[in-house]
Amino acid sequence: MTAFTPDQWIILALSFALGLFLGMALLASPKWKRRYREEVTRREAVEAENAQLRRDANEMDSLRSAAARDEARRRTDTDSLRTAAAREETIRPADAAALRAAADREEATRPTDSAALRAEAARVEAEHPGEAESLREAAARDEERRRTETRPL
Repeated sequence: MTAFTPDQWIILALSFALGLFLGMALLASPKWKRRYREEVTRREAVEAENAQLRRDANEMDSLRSAAARDEARRRTDTDSLRTAAAREETIRPADAAALRAAADREEATRPTDSAALRAEAARVEAEHPGEAESLREAAARDEERRRTETRPL
């Protein structure tokens, strides 16, 4: 293999310098700056959308867990009512009537679940309008359930 002559080395160095100079000149044009800025705004928009989706998912998780706790509480209330009804059958009739009257008084003084849900919806309306609407819907479902349970046969 033959060695490079000094003229060939000079041509090679000048070609490298010309490529470097042209590359810097092309990258400094407004077209590339505009594309970079568009990419930055697109990335920021995607990050904002992801943050909103995360907030929505967290809100849905909190609502889901609240609904699960409410359902578990309702189940335990129903189970305790069933066991109380079974105990009433074994109690003398006079005692059973007194227990029923006490339970009715307690039920009358205790706020309904739908009223508590509506109060909670009014409290969180400003900060979480979606959650407030979900609470109102839950109150409506609770009222409907109570109406169907107490409807005469």
